[in-house]
Amino acid sequence: MGHNGLDFGLSAGNEVFACDSGKVIQSGSNGDFGNSVTIQHSWGQSIYGHLQETKANEGEEIGVNKVIGLSGSSGTAFGEHLHFAIKPNNPDLNNGYLGFIDPSPYLSLPSQKEEPKQETPPVEEQKPAEEVKPPEPVIPQPEPTINIEPEKPAEQSPVVIDQTEVQKQVDEKIKTELDLRRQKANQARQTKREENLMKIEKLIEEKKQINNDDVRELLHVSQSTATNYLQTLENRGTINSEGKGKATVYHY
Repeated sequence: MGHNGLDFGLSAGNEVFACDSGKVIQSGSNGDFGNSVTIQHSWGQSIYGHLQETKANEGEEIGVNKVIGLSGSSGTAFGEHLHFAIKPNNPDLNNGYLGFIDPSPYLSLPSQKEEPKQETPPVEEQKPAEEVKPPEPVIPQPEPTINIEPEKPAEQSPVVIDQTEVQKQVDEKIKTELDLRRQKANQARQTKREENLMKIEKLIEEKKQINNDDVRELLHVSQSTATNYLQTLENRGTINSEGKGKATVYHY
């Protein structure tokens, strides 16, 4: 199974911006991408996946740097992040990624911000010197002698820290947290997988028969993943297949 974009490590709730102006052609639940937004630009499409929520509606015209959603971990995602991908016009559909390409070469560096100039504080006007009276004579007084012996600090036993035990506790805590995250991610994948299988069954009811490409377009998944879904339904006895290779079709 391929990966058709870039993943940005964003915690949940961060604002996600459109990379360019265009028109929203998809917003909401979108297969393995979870909650996502897809924008049609003059040069192609951009998609923003695994959002916590979307803030753009289908048919809406989006300007540059418009907030379109909040980052999250919806869909088939292991942890919180943003999945960003682009699909140019007239894509190569034989690349195994439904025409999506690596967006890295098209990302620009952030602009340099100008350093604020330091303002020179205004020079206060000098007031004319007032007449200064001579100080009163000071008669020195003898200083009292005070003998104070310094207190001896109490001796404290040195604290010995077992670094091996500390590292062991840290490792156990990290392992427990990772195990919980993996368990949640596996449960989410299984739930999403069953939802996708139901979508495929519904598509077969509507079209009477489908092929691998129909599933790829429906779920936005790779060719191997689409084949795996169809084989699962066939193994369960839910659907039947005819033909071989790319000519295989599936029906009830």
